[in-house]
Amino acid sequence: MFTSAGVVLALLSAAPWVQGPAVPTADPEAAAVVTQVLGGAQHPGLRWSAIGDVTRELWPLYDAEPDRLFWFDGSRPLPSVEGAVLAVSRAHEFGLDPADYDASALQVRWAAITAGRSTSTERAQFDLALSVAGARLVRAVHIGRVDPARIRWKYEGPRKPLDPTALLQEARQGRGLGDLLRSLEPPFSHYVRARATLSIYRALAESGEPAPVPLLPATRKKIVPGEEWDGVAPLVARLQAVGDVVSDGPAVETRYTGAVVDAVKRFQARHGLEPDGVLGAATLRAINVPLATRVRQIELAMERMRWLPDLRDRPSIFVNVANFRLWATEPHARETPLRMKVVVGQALNHQTPLFVERLEYIVFRPYWNPPRSILVNEILPKARRDAGYLARNGFEIVASGADDAPALPTSSENLDKVQQGRLTLRQRPGPTNSLGLAKFIFPNDENVYMHGTPSRGGFAKSRRDLSHGCVRLEDPAALAEWILHESPGWTRARIEAAMNGTRPSRVTLPEPMTVVLFYDTVHVSREGVVHFMEDIYGHDALLDAALKQGYPYPSTPR
Repeated sequence: MFTSAGVVLALLSAAPWVQGPAVPTADPEAAAVVTQVLGGAQHPGLRWSAIGDVTRELWPLYDAEPDRLFWFDGSRPLPSVEGAVLAVSRAHEFGLDPADYDASALQVRWAAITAGRSTSTERAQFDLALSVAGARLVRAVHIGRVDPARIRWKYEGPRKPLDPTALLQEARQGRGLGDLLRSLEPPFSHYVRARATLSIYRALAESGEPAPVPLLPATRKKIVPGEEWDGVAPLVARLQAVGDVVSDGPAVETRYTGAVVDAVKRFQARHGLEPDGVLGAATLRAINVPLATRVRQIELAMERMRWLPDLRDRPSIFVNVANFRLWATEPHARETPLRMKVVVGQALNHQTPLFVERLEYIVFRPYWNPPRSILVNEILPKARRDAGYLARNGFEIVASGADDAPALPTSSENLDKVQQGRLTLRQRPGPTNSLGLAKFIFPNDENVYMHGTPSRGGFAKSRRDLSHGCVRLEDPAALAEWILHESPGWTRARIEAAMNGTRPSRVTLPEPMTVVLFYDTVHVSREGVVHFMEDIYGHDALLDAALKQGYPYPSTPR
Protein backbone atom coordinates (compact mmCIF):
# COMPACT_ATOMS: atom_id res chain seq x y z
CA MET A 1 0.00 0.00 0.00
CA PHE A 2 1.42 3.33 -0.98
CA THR A 3 0.74 6.60 0.70
CA SER A 4 0.27 9.68 -1.42
CA ALA A 5 3.03 12.29 -1.42
CA GLY A 6 0.77 14.82 0.24
CA VAL A 7 0.01 12.47 3.14
CA VAL A 8 3.71 11.65 3.61
CA LEU A 9 4.63 15.32 3.74
CA ALA A 10 1.89 15.95 6.22
CA LEU A 11 3.09 13.10 8.45
CA LEU A 12 6.71 14.28 8.27
CA SER A 13 5.75 17.85 9.09
CA ALA A 14 3.92 16.59 12.18
CA ALA A 15 6.76 14.29 13.37
CA PRO A 16 8.46 15.75 16.45
CA TRP A 17 11.88 14.33 15.54
CA VAL A 18 12.14 16.45 12.39
CA GLN A 19 10.96 19.74 13.84
CA GLY A 20 13.41 22.61 14.57
CA PRO A 21 13.61 24.21 18.02
CA ALA A 22 10.58 26.13 19.07
CA VAL A 23 10.97 29.86 18.58
CA PRO A 24 10.08 31.67 21.82
CA THR A 25 7.27 34.10 21.41
CA ALA A 26 7.17 37.46 23.09
CA ASP A 27 5.57 37.66 26.50
CA PRO A 28 3.19 40.63 26.05
CA GLU A 29 3.96 41.95 29.52
CA ALA A 30 7.77 41.74 29.05
CA ALA A 31 7.57 43.16 25.53
CA ALA A 32 5.56 46.13 26.79
CA VAL A 33 8.21 46.85 29.44
CA VAL A 34 10.99 46.76 26.85
CA THR A 35 9.14 49.11 24.52
CA GLN A 36 8.24 51.50 27.33
CA VAL A 37 11.77 51.67 28.80
CA LEU A 38 13.66 52.00 25.52
CA GLY A 39 11.05 54.30 24.00
CA GLY A 40 11.09 56.64 26.97
CA ALA A 41 14.84 56.26 27.58
CA GLN A 42 14.10 55.85 31.30
CA HIS A 43 14.65 52.78 33.46
CA PRO A 44 12.88 53.19 36.83
CA GLY A 45 15.15 50.76 38.69
CA LEU A 46 18.57 52.28 37.96
CA ARG A 47 20.71 54.67 39.95
CA TRP A 48 21.18 56.76 36.80
CA SER A 49 17.76 56.17 35.31
CA ALA A 50 18.07 58.30 32.15
CA ILE A 51 19.45 55.87 29.55
CA GLY A 52 19.46 57.97 26.39
CA ASP A 53 23.22 57.42 26.17
CA VAL A 54 22.73 53.71 25.29
CA THR A 55 19.26 53.33 23.75
CA ARG A 56 20.61 53.66 20.20
CA GLU A 57 22.84 50.62 20.79
CA LEU A 58 20.16 48.62 22.64
CA TRP A 59 17.25 48.99 20.21
CA PRO A 60 18.83 46.70 17.55
CA LEU A 61 19.56 44.04 20.18
CA TYR A 62 15.99 43.88 21.41
CA ASP A 63 14.34 44.26 18.00
CA ALA A 64 16.29 41.19 16.83
CA GLU A 65 14.87 38.96 19.60
CA PRO A 66 11.52 37.25 18.93
CA ASP A 67 10.77 37.18 22.66
CA ARG A 68 11.97 40.80 23.09
CA LEU A 69 14.52 39.76 25.74
CA PHE A 70 18.30 39.77 25.18
CA TRP A 71 19.59 37.69 28.13
CA PHE A 72 16.73 35.17 28.21
CA ASP A 73 15.31 32.45 26.04
CA GLY A 74 11.67 32.93 26.91
CA SER A 75 11.65 32.72 30.70
CA ARG A 76 14.94 30.79 30.85
CA PRO A 77 18.17 32.79 31.42
CA LEU A 78 21.04 32.17 29.04
CA PRO A 79 24.28 30.64 30.40
CA SER A 80 26.18 33.93 30.06
CA VAL A 81 23.93 35.86 32.44
CA GLU A 82 25.58 34.78 35.69
CA GLY A 83 29.05 35.76 34.43
CA ALA A 84 27.74 39.11 33.22
CA VAL A 85 26.24 39.90 36.64
CA LEU A 86 29.55 38.96 38.25
CA ALA A 87 31.49 41.16 35.80
CA VAL A 88 29.34 44.17 36.71
CA SER A 89 30.02 43.57 40.41
CA ARG A 90 33.76 43.67 39.65
CA ALA A 91 33.70 47.06 37.95
CA HIS A 92 35.92 48.38 40.75
CA GLU A 93 38.82 46.39 39.24
CA PHE A 94 38.76 48.85 36.33
CA GLY A 95 38.73 51.88 38.61
CA LEU A 96 34.95 52.23 38.25
CA ASP A 97 32.18 52.31 40.86
CA PRO A 98 29.95 49.20 40.71
CA ALA A 99 27.09 51.29 42.12
CA ASP A 100 27.07 53.34 38.89
CA TYR A 101 26.10 50.12 37.10
CA ASP A 102 23.59 48.92 39.74
CA ALA A 103 25.71 45.90 40.68
CA SER A 104 23.98 45.21 44.01
CA ALA A 105 20.47 45.54 42.56
CA LEU A 106 21.39 43.21 39.69
CA GLN A 107 22.61 40.58 42.13
CA VAL A 108 19.39 40.80 44.16
CA ARG A 109 17.23 40.53 41.03
CA TRP A 110 19.35 37.67 39.71
CA ALA A 111 18.92 35.73 42.98
CA ALA A 112 15.14 36.14 42.72
CA ILE A 113 15.15 34.97 39.11
CA THR A 114 17.23 31.86 39.85
CA ALA A 115 14.89 31.10 42.75
CA GLY A 116 11.88 31.32 40.43
CA ARG A 117 10.43 34.37 42.16
CA SER A 118 10.30 36.86 39.29
CA THR A 119 7.43 38.16 37.20
CA SER A 120 7.60 38.94 33.49
CA THR A 121 7.98 42.63 34.28
CA GLU A 122 10.85 41.96 36.69
CA ARG A 123 12.64 39.74 34.16
CA ALA A 124 12.32 42.40 31.49
CA GLN A 125 13.61 45.13 33.83
CA PHE A 126 16.52 42.94 34.90
CA ASP A 127 17.33 42.12 31.27
CA LEU A 128 17.37 45.79 30.33
CA ALA A 129 19.35 46.80 33.43
CA LEU A 130 22.04 44.25 32.61
CA SER A 131 22.24 45.50 29.03
CA VAL A 132 22.47 49.13 30.14
CA ALA A 133 25.25 48.23 32.57
CA GLY A 134 27.09 46.26 29.88
CA ALA A 135 26.82 49.01 27.26
CA ARG A 136 28.00 51.66 29.71
CA LEU A 137 30.85 49.48 30.94
CA VAL A 138 32.30 48.68 27.51
CA ARG A 139 32.39 52.39 26.73
CA ALA A 140 33.78 53.34 30.16
CA VAL A 141 36.58 50.77 30.02
CA HIS A 142 37.57 51.49 26.42
CA ILE A 143 37.24 55.25 25.95
CA GLY A 144 36.27 56.58 29.39
CA ARG A 145 33.14 58.21 30.72
CA VAL A 146 33.89 61.94 30.56
CA ASP A 147 34.63 63.55 27.22
CA PRO A 148 38.03 65.29 27.67
CA ALA A 149 36.80 68.25 25.62
CA ARG A 150 34.29 68.95 28.41
CA ILE A 151 37.11 69.71 30.85
CA ARG A 152 39.34 71.74 28.52
CA TRP A 153 41.52 68.91 27.17
CA LYS A 154 42.05 69.31 23.43
CA TYR A 155 42.16 65.62 22.58
CA GLU A 156 40.62 66.06 19.17
CA GLY A 157 40.60 63.70 16.22
CA PRO A 158 38.87 60.36 15.58
CA ARG A 159 37.68 58.40 18.56
CA LYS A 160 38.83 54.86 19.15
CA PRO A 161 36.41 52.48 17.38
CA LEU A 162 33.69 51.06 19.59
CA ASP A 163 30.52 49.14 18.74
CA PRO A 164 28.64 48.36 21.99
CA THR A 165 25.89 46.51 20.09
CA ALA A 166 28.32 44.00 18.58
CA LEU A 167 30.31 43.75 21.81
CA LEU A 168 27.25 42.89 23.89
CA GLN A 169 26.31 40.22 21.37
CA GLU A 170 29.84 38.85 21.69
CA ALA A 171 29.61 38.87 25.48
CA ARG A 172 26.29 37.02 25.42
CA GLN A 173 27.29 34.40 22.89
CA GLY A 174 30.02 32.86 25.00
CA ARG A 175 33.04 35.11 25.49
CA GLY A 176 31.56 36.58 28.61
CA LEU A 177 31.31 40.21 29.69
CA GLY A 178 34.26 40.04 32.09
CA ASP A 179 36.71 38.71 29.49
CA LEU A 180 35.40 41.22 26.96
CA LEU A 181 35.96 44.17 29.30
CA ARG A 182 39.53 43.09 29.99
CA SER A 183 40.22 43.00 26.26
CA LEU A 184 39.03 46.63 25.93
CA GLU A 185 41.41 48.13 28.49
CA PRO A 186 44.13 50.56 27.35
CA PRO A 187 47.27 48.73 26.17
CA PHE A 188 49.72 51.08 27.92
CA SER A 189 52.14 49.71 30.50
CA HIS A 190 51.40 52.77 32.66
CA TYR A 191 47.74 51.70 32.79
CA VAL A 192 48.61 48.10 33.65
CA ARG A 193 50.81 49.24 36.53
CA ALA A 194 48.19 51.73 37.74
CA ARG A 195 45.54 49.00 37.73
CA ALA A 196 47.71 46.73 39.87
CA THR A 197 48.50 49.61 42.23
CA LEU A 198 44.80 50.39 42.57
CA SER A 199 44.08 46.99 44.09
CA ILE A 200 46.96 47.45 46.56
CA TYR A 201 45.85 50.89 47.73
CA ARG A 202 42.21 49.86 47.88
CA ALA A 203 43.17 46.96 50.15
CA LEU A 204 45.21 49.36 52.31
CA ALA A 205 42.27 51.75 52.60
CA GLU A 206 39.87 48.94 53.48
CA SER A 207 42.20 47.60 56.17
CA GLY A 208 41.89 50.82 58.13
CA GLU A 209 43.29 54.32 58.03
CA PRO A 210 46.29 54.85 60.35
CA ALA A 211 45.98 57.74 62.78
CA PRO A 212 47.08 61.08 61.29
CA VAL A 213 50.43 62.52 62.15
CA PRO A 214 49.98 65.55 64.44
CA LEU A 215 50.51 68.88 62.76
CA LEU A 216 53.21 71.17 64.03
CA PRO A 217 52.27 73.96 66.44
CA ALA A 218 52.48 77.53 65.22
CA THR A 219 55.69 77.99 67.20
CA ARG A 220 57.45 75.13 65.41
CA LYS A 221 57.90 75.33 61.62
CA LYS A 222 59.73 72.05 61.02
CA ILE A 223 61.28 68.92 62.52
CA VAL A 224 64.84 68.21 61.46
CA PRO A 225 66.67 64.89 61.89
CA GLY A 226 67.88 64.33 65.42
CA GLU A 227 65.15 66.31 67.16
CA GLU A 228 62.71 65.00 69.77
CA TRP A 229 59.07 64.87 68.64
CA ASP A 230 56.03 63.04 69.99
CA GLY A 231 54.72 62.50 66.44
CA VAL A 232 57.33 59.87 65.52
CA ALA A 233 55.12 56.87 66.36
CA PRO A 234 52.12 57.88 64.17
CA LEU A 235 54.59 58.97 61.48
CA VAL A 236 56.13 55.50 61.41
CA ALA A 237 52.67 53.88 61.31
CA ARG A 238 51.66 55.85 58.22
CA LEU A 239 54.99 55.27 56.48
CA GLN A 240 54.72 51.55 57.18
CA ALA A 241 51.21 51.48 55.70
CA VAL A 242 52.47 52.73 52.31
CA GLY A 243 55.70 50.76 52.29
CA ASP A 244 58.29 53.44 52.96
CA VAL A 245 59.31 51.69 56.19
CA VAL A 246 59.99 48.11 55.17
CA SER A 247 60.42 46.55 58.61
CA ASP A 248 59.23 47.22 62.13
CA GLY A 249 62.73 47.42 63.58
CA PRO A 250 63.24 48.24 67.25
CA ALA A 251 60.67 49.93 69.44
CA VAL A 252 59.78 53.39 68.16
CA GLU A 253 61.23 56.23 70.21
CA THR A 254 60.41 59.92 70.21
CA ARG A 255 63.65 60.98 68.53
CA TYR A 256 63.34 61.59 64.80
CA THR A 257 66.44 59.87 63.44
CA GLY A 258 67.93 56.90 61.58
CA ALA A 259 65.66 54.64 59.52
CA VAL A 260 62.66 56.92 60.04
CA VAL A 261 64.48 59.81 58.39
CA ASP A 262 65.45 57.55 55.48
CA ALA A 263 61.82 56.50 55.11
CA VAL A 264 60.68 60.14 55.05
CA LYS A 265 63.21 60.87 52.30
CA ARG A 266 61.81 57.98 50.26
CA PHE A 267 58.30 59.29 50.83
CA GLN A 268 59.31 62.82 49.83
CA ALA A 269 60.96 61.57 46.61
CA ARG A 270 57.75 59.72 45.72
CA HIS A 271 55.56 62.75 46.31
CA GLY A 272 57.35 65.50 44.41
CA LEU A 273 58.93 66.99 47.54
CA GLU A 274 62.53 67.88 48.26
CA PRO A 275 63.97 64.63 49.71
CA ASP A 276 65.80 66.34 52.54
CA GLY A 277 64.24 64.45 55.44
CA VAL A 278 62.96 67.67 56.99
CA LEU A 279 59.37 67.46 58.24
CA GLY A 280 57.67 70.70 57.24
CA ALA A 281 54.07 71.58 56.55
CA ALA A 282 54.09 70.28 52.94
CA THR A 283 55.55 66.90 53.88
CA LEU A 284 53.18 66.40 56.82
CA ARG A 285 50.23 67.41 54.65
CA ALA A 286 51.19 64.79 52.04
CA ILE A 287 51.76 62.10 54.67
CA ASN A 288 48.28 62.72 56.10
CA VAL A 289 46.45 62.41 52.78
CA PRO A 290 43.85 59.66 53.38
CA LEU A 291 44.41 56.36 51.62
CA ALA A 292 40.93 56.66 50.10
CA THR A 293 42.07 59.88 48.43
CA ARG A 294 45.06 58.06 46.94
CA VAL A 295 42.67 55.41 45.62
CA ARG A 296 40.65 58.14 43.95
CA GLN A 297 43.79 59.64 42.39
CA ILE A 298 44.58 56.29 40.78
CA GLU A 299 41.01 55.94 39.51
CA LEU A 300 41.20 59.41 37.93
CA ALA A 301 44.53 58.55 36.30
CA MET A 302 43.03 55.39 34.78
CA GLU A 303 40.09 57.39 33.42
CA ARG A 304 42.45 59.78 31.63
CA MET A 305 44.50 56.95 30.15
CA ARG A 306 41.35 55.73 28.39
CA TRP A 307 41.18 59.01 26.49
CA LEU A 308 44.50 58.37 24.75
CA PRO A 309 44.70 57.10 21.18
CA ASP A 310 46.20 53.68 20.59
CA LEU A 311 49.86 54.40 19.86
CA ARG A 312 51.28 50.88 20.07
CA ASP A 313 52.35 50.83 16.42
CA ARG A 314 54.42 54.03 16.34
CA PRO A 315 57.08 55.88 18.35
CA SER A 316 55.65 58.69 20.47
CA ILE A 317 56.57 61.31 23.03
CA PHE A 318 54.63 61.67 26.30
CA VAL A 319 54.93 64.63 28.67
CA ASN A 320 53.23 64.24 32.03
CA VAL A 321 52.78 67.86 33.02
CA ALA A 322 51.86 67.07 36.64
CA ASN A 323 54.98 64.90 37.03
CA PHE A 324 57.32 67.29 35.15
CA ARG A 325 58.72 64.43 33.05
CA LEU A 326 59.00 63.32 29.44
CA TRP A 327 59.10 59.75 28.14
CA ALA A 328 59.81 58.47 24.66
CA THR A 329 58.05 55.25 23.66
CA GLU A 330 58.74 52.75 20.89
CA PRO A 331 56.59 49.85 19.68
CA HIS A 332 57.46 46.57 21.38
CA ALA A 333 60.37 48.11 23.31
CA ARG A 334 60.98 46.42 26.66
CA GLU A 335 62.71 49.49 28.09
CA THR A 336 61.89 53.19 27.90
CA PRO A 337 64.34 54.50 25.27
CA LEU A 338 64.47 58.00 26.75
CA ARG A 339 63.24 59.91 29.77
CA MET A 340 64.08 63.32 31.16
CA LYS A 341 62.94 66.12 33.42
CA VAL A 342 60.92 69.00 31.98
CA VAL A 343 59.78 72.42 33.13
CA VAL A 344 56.13 73.25 32.39
CA GLY A 345 53.78 76.22 32.59
CA GLN A 346 53.13 77.99 35.86
CA ALA A 347 50.02 76.78 37.67
CA LEU A 348 48.74 80.24 38.48
CA ASN A 349 48.38 81.84 35.06
CA HIS A 350 50.50 80.09 32.42
CA GLN A 351 49.29 76.49 32.42
CA THR A 352 50.64 74.19 29.72
CA PRO A 353 47.67 73.08 27.56
CA LEU A 354 46.87 69.39 27.18
CA PHE A 355 46.52 67.92 23.70
CA VAL A 356 47.71 65.34 21.19
CA GLU A 357 49.59 66.76 18.20
CA ARG A 358 52.14 65.74 15.56
CA LEU A 359 55.79 66.78 15.82
CA GLU A 360 56.78 67.97 12.34
CA TYR A 361 60.22 69.53 12.55
CA ILE A 362 63.15 70.56 14.73
CA VAL A 363 64.95 73.91 14.58
CA PHE A 364 68.54 73.93 15.78
CA ARG A 365 69.96 77.21 17.03
CA PRO A 366 66.57 78.98 16.78
CA TYR A 367 65.56 82.61 17.03
CA TRP A 368 63.05 83.38 19.76
CA ASN A 369 60.05 85.49 18.86
CA PRO A 370 58.49 86.36 22.24
CA PRO A 371 54.72 85.88 22.55
CA ARG A 372 52.88 89.18 22.56
CA SER A 373 51.94 88.90 26.24
CA ILE A 374 55.61 88.59 27.25
CA LEU A 375 56.62 91.26 24.75
CA VAL A 376 54.12 93.87 25.95
CA ASN A 377 54.07 93.07 29.67
CA GLU A 378 57.71 92.23 30.33
CA ILE A 379 60.27 93.05 27.60
CA LEU A 380 59.13 96.43 26.27
CA PRO A 381 58.73 98.04 29.73
CA LYS A 382 62.30 96.97 30.57
CA ALA A 383 63.59 98.24 27.20
CA ARG A 384 62.00 101.67 27.79
CA ARG A 385 63.54 101.93 31.26
CA ASP A 386 66.99 100.66 30.22
CA ALA A 387 68.39 101.64 26.82
CA GLY A 388 70.92 98.79 26.88
CA TYR A 389 68.48 96.04 27.90
CA LEU A 390 67.77 94.72 24.39
CA ALA A 391 71.39 94.59 23.24
CA ARG A 392 72.56 93.07 26.51
CA ASN A 393 70.03 90.24 26.21
CA GLY A 394 70.51 89.56 22.50
CA PHE A 395 67.27 91.15 21.25
CA GLU A 396 66.93 92.95 17.95
CA ILE A 397 64.14 94.78 16.14
CA VAL A 398 63.37 93.55 12.61
CA ALA A 399 60.78 94.28 9.97
CA SER A 400 59.84 90.63 9.38
CA GLY A 401 60.30 87.18 10.82
CA ALA A 402 62.69 86.06 8.09
CA ASP A 403 66.00 84.69 9.37
CA ASP A 404 67.94 87.08 7.13
CA ALA A 405 65.94 90.20 8.12
CA PRO A 406 68.40 93.00 9.04
CA ALA A 407 68.39 94.49 12.53
CA LEU A 408 66.90 97.98 12.92
CA PRO A 409 67.98 100.69 15.41
CA THR A 410 66.68 100.43 18.97
CA SER A 411 64.92 103.79 19.00
CA SER A 412 61.86 104.99 20.85
CA GLU A 413 60.05 105.23 17.53
CA ASN A 414 60.86 101.59 16.68
CA LEU A 415 59.87 100.44 20.17
CA ASP A 416 56.50 102.13 19.59
CA LYS A 417 56.16 100.26 16.30
CA VAL A 418 56.93 96.96 18.05
CA GLN A 419 54.25 97.83 20.61
CA GLN A 420 51.80 98.50 17.75
CA GLY A 421 52.72 95.26 15.95
CA ARG A 422 54.24 97.07 12.96
CA LEU A 423 57.76 95.73 13.72
CA THR A 424 58.99 92.49 15.27
CA LEU A 425 61.27 91.81 18.20
CA ARG A 426 63.34 88.64 18.30
CA GLN A 427 66.21 87.19 20.28
CA ARG A 428 69.31 86.09 18.38
CA PRO A 429 70.34 82.42 18.42
CA GLY A 430 72.95 81.24 20.84
CA PRO A 431 73.59 79.77 24.27
CA THR A 432 71.72 82.60 26.04
CA ASN A 433 68.66 82.41 23.81
CA SER A 434 65.52 81.68 25.84
CA LEU A 435 64.83 78.59 23.69
CA GLY A 436 68.30 77.20 24.18
CA LEU A 437 69.84 75.54 21.14
CA ALA A 438 66.85 73.57 19.81
CA LYS A 439 63.08 73.76 19.57
CA PHE A 440 60.66 71.00 18.61
CA ILE A 441 57.58 72.12 16.69
CA PHE A 442 54.17 70.42 16.69
CA PRO A 443 51.84 73.08 15.22
CA ASN A 444 48.92 73.90 17.51
CA ASP A 445 46.49 76.73 18.27
CA GLU A 446 48.22 77.49 21.58
CA ASN A 447 51.63 78.13 19.96
CA VAL A 448 53.22 75.75 22.49
CA TYR A 449 56.35 73.74 21.73
CA MET A 450 59.27 72.00 23.42
CA HIS A 451 62.67 73.65 23.61
CA GLY A 452 65.98 73.89 25.42
CA THR A 453 66.83 76.60 27.92
CA PRO A 454 69.89 78.43 29.24
CA SER A 455 68.29 78.42 32.71
CA ARG A 456 69.34 75.09 34.19
CA GLY A 457 68.42 75.76 37.79
CA GLY A 458 64.78 74.82 37.31
CA PHE A 459 65.63 71.16 36.69
CA ALA A 460 67.09 70.84 40.19
CA LYS A 461 63.75 71.73 41.77
CA SER A 462 61.19 69.09 42.74
CA ARG A 463 58.30 71.26 41.55
CA ARG A 464 58.94 72.56 38.05
CA ASP A 465 55.97 74.65 36.90
CA LEU A 466 58.08 77.67 36.00
CA SER A 467 57.52 78.48 32.31
CA HIS A 468 55.02 80.61 30.40
CA GLY A 469 53.39 77.47 28.96
CA CYS A 470 55.96 75.84 26.70
CA VAL A 471 57.87 72.71 27.76
CA ARG A 472 61.55 73.20 28.59
CA LEU A 473 63.73 70.12 28.08
CA GLU A 474 66.51 68.93 30.35
CA ASP A 475 68.45 67.42 27.41
CA PRO A 476 67.22 68.62 23.99
CA ALA A 477 70.19 67.03 22.20
CA ALA A 478 69.25 63.59 23.54
CA LEU A 479 65.64 64.06 22.39
CA ALA A 480 66.78 65.16 18.93
CA GLU A 481 69.11 62.17 18.70
CA TRP A 482 66.29 59.76 19.53
CA ILE A 483 63.84 61.41 17.14
CA LEU A 484 66.36 61.41 14.27
CA HIS A 485 68.04 58.07 14.95
CA GLU A 486 66.60 56.59 11.77
CA SER A 487 67.31 59.68 9.65
CA PRO A 488 70.53 59.11 7.66
CA GLY A 489 73.48 61.17 8.81
CA TRP A 490 71.92 62.68 11.91
CA THR A 491 74.44 61.46 14.46
CA ARG A 492 74.89 63.01 17.89
CA ALA A 493 77.99 64.80 16.60
CA ARG A 494 76.07 66.35 13.71
CA ILE A 495 73.24 67.39 16.03
CA GLU A 496 75.65 69.13 18.38
CA ALA A 497 77.36 70.81 15.44
CA ALA A 498 73.99 72.15 14.25
CA MET A 499 73.15 73.37 17.75
CA ASN A 500 76.47 75.21 17.96
CA GLY A 501 76.60 76.46 14.35
CA THR A 502 76.40 79.99 13.04
CA ARG A 503 72.75 80.18 11.97
CA PRO A 504 69.40 78.42 12.44
CA SER A 505 68.83 75.12 10.63
CA ARG A 506 65.55 73.25 10.25
CA VAL A 507 65.14 69.47 10.01
CA THR A 508 61.76 68.17 8.83
CA LEU A 509 60.85 64.70 10.05
CA PRO A 510 60.26 62.13 7.29
CA GLU A 511 57.08 61.19 9.14
CA PRO A 512 55.44 63.28 11.88
CA MET A 513 55.64 61.85 15.40
CA THR A 514 52.83 61.95 17.96
CA VAL A 515 53.34 64.19 20.98
CA VAL A 516 50.99 63.76 23.94
CA LEU A 517 50.82 66.52 26.54
CA PHE A 518 49.23 64.65 29.41
CA TYR A 519 48.34 65.19 33.08
CA ASP A 520 48.28 62.54 35.78
CA THR A 521 48.98 62.98 39.48
CA VAL A 522 49.90 59.29 39.75
CA HIS A 523 52.83 57.56 38.08
CA VAL A 524 53.97 54.00 38.71
CA SER A 525 57.50 53.44 37.45
CA ARG A 526 58.74 50.30 35.72
CA GLU A 527 60.39 49.43 39.02
CA GLY A 528 57.01 49.53 40.75
CA VAL A 529 57.63 52.74 42.69
CA VAL A 530 54.39 54.68 43.13
CA HIS A 531 54.65 58.46 42.74
CA PHE A 532 51.86 60.82 43.77
CA MET A 533 51.98 64.45 42.68
CA GLU A 534 50.13 67.54 43.76
CA ASP A 535 47.14 68.55 41.61
CA ILE A 536 48.83 71.81 40.61
CA TYR A 537 46.38 72.68 37.81
CA GLY A 538 43.24 71.44 39.57
CA HIS A 539 42.49 68.84 36.87
CA ASP A 540 41.88 66.06 39.40
CA ALA A 541 39.26 68.17 41.16
CA LEU A 542 37.63 69.09 37.86
CA LEU A 543 37.45 65.49 36.63
CA ASP A 544 36.22 64.21 39.97
CA ALA A 545 33.37 66.75 39.93
CA ALA A 546 32.44 65.78 36.36
CA LEU A 547 32.36 62.07 37.24
CA LYS A 548 30.12 62.68 40.24
CA GLN A 549 27.43 64.06 37.90
CA GLY A 550 26.80 60.48 36.77
CA TYR A 551 25.24 59.04 33.64
CA PRO A 552 24.50 60.06 30.98
CA TYR A 553 27.78 61.95 30.56
CA PRO A 554 27.53 64.59 27.82
CA SER A 555 29.87 64.31 24.87
CA THR A 556 31.11 66.77 22.28
CA PRO A 557 30.15 66.02 18.64
CA ARG A 558 33.15 65.09 16.50
